[in-house]
Amino acid sequence: MTASFERLATALADHYRIEREIGSGGMATVYLAQDIKHDRQVAVKVLRPELAATLGPDRFPREIRILAKLQHPHVLPLLDSGESAGFLYYVMPYVEGESLRQKLERDGQMPVHEAVRVLREVADALAYAHAHHVLHRDIKPDNVMLSGRHALVTDFGVAKAVSDAGGEKLTTVGVAVGTPTYMSPEPATGDVNTDHRSDIYALGILGYEMLSGKPPFVAPTAQAVLSAQVLERPKPVTERRAAVPEVLSDLLLKCLEKNPADRWQSADEVMHALEALGTPSGGITPTNTRPLKATGARAPAPNRRWVMAAVAGLVVIGAAVGITFAARGDSTVAPNHIAVLPIQDISGSDGQFVDAMHDQLIISLGQAGGLTVAPRSAMIIYKTQPKPMAEVARELKVGAILEGTVFRTGDQMRINVQLTEPRSIRQLWSHSYQINVRDVLGAQDSVVRQIAAGIRQSVLAPGATPSP
Repeated sequence: MTASFERLATALADHYRIEREIGSGGMATVYLAQDIKHDRQVAVKVLRPELAATLGPDRFPREIRILAKLQHPHVLPLLDSGESAGFLYYVMPYVEGESLRQKLERDGQMPVHEAVRVLREVADALAYAHAHHVLHRDIKPDNVMLSGRHALVTDFGVAKAVSDAGGEKLTTVGVAVGTPTYMSPEPATGDVNTDHRSDIYALGILGYEMLSGKPPFVAPTAQAVLSAQVLERPKPVTERRAAVPEVLSDLLLKCLEKNPADRWQSADEVMHALEALGTPSGGITPTNTRPLKATGARAPAPNRRWVMAAVAGLVVIGAAVGITFAARGDSTVAPNHIAVLPIQDISGSDGQFVDAMHDQLIISLGQAGGLTVAPRSAMIIYKTQPKPMAEVARELKVGAILEGTVFRTGDQMRINVQLTEPRSIRQLWSHSYQINVRDVLGAQDSVVRQIAAGIRQSVLAPGATPSP
């Protein structure tokens, strides 16, 4: 145990019991700790000593406080921040799972459909934060946590808060805000007018790395990487991995335009473009095809062996992009047939609450007119044996899946839910609720009623006849 660790443990002993170091980055060291008051595990992130000395004890906590207001299913919230004995720190929930960085280092390239889902959830988080005038400034695999089937963006706005708090002093101590590999040309050239489109550039690099196994620009020095960000054009992802659909490659290249005006102009645009990839008109089709000309003569019968090979190729392509092809005569299950997956207790101290809420959601949705819901007995297995969303949908013959997370700080609990079409990974509806657990049953009843009403409105058009 180092002297620095002992000093930190002593400085925060009134509120947190520091257990061990679990990671470090350019700006902070991360410790696993026990929140003494609420009896839960948290991640305490302590700024580097030279950075803390530059920022001072007052400015950084004031700058980062606005991040506590962010409430979104894919944004890991800020629980606490402050200064003690010279340590500047901030606290977030400890997420059981792994970072996207750990997954990429272990597995390399991700399946296309999985990469699209993660990318869409990160874009969703960015769209929400940008709408609230909060930039991330350091989107990278290290700052994306994977918990179950969810992506959670962490350290939202911390780099921006550090930059705003430190100003020009940061250059003096040699601290760079952001990571060169994921940095857009604007901060790379010192442009003071960097805006939300810089996050969109980093999002493009994130997607590029998930699909190809490495970022578009790799060089032996940070200076060389920054130079490439400003001067070089990235190769299409399809040149590194042929299975990636061209439409997805083009989407990422548009994120990576050097001129911000040539990129997607909002994360919301990117999210909708990603959602469209899973639709029949989304542009993901076999290449080198063309329509047959109609003629009066009967076309010669194609070679059977060639037909079988072509069909096999189509099946492979469909699997790669996450599209399910139904046999002639079958129809896609309508989204009013719903499965409610077991709710995830992120804070780790509300197991009874999430189980009770899961049961109540299934009952309430089953009683809502026009909806059919998979029974609780069919869902329990997914609590201990989670499966990909599309596989769950096939097993249960449902057209929409409801997922939820719960985390609590003191008497305040945040409940995030989202309804997804499992085959296209298209989000049908989502919402975030904050309740006071002092009246836990009343608050739970109210939230469940709101969720049921929101889902019914989202999947049933006015006057529509539910599918059998």
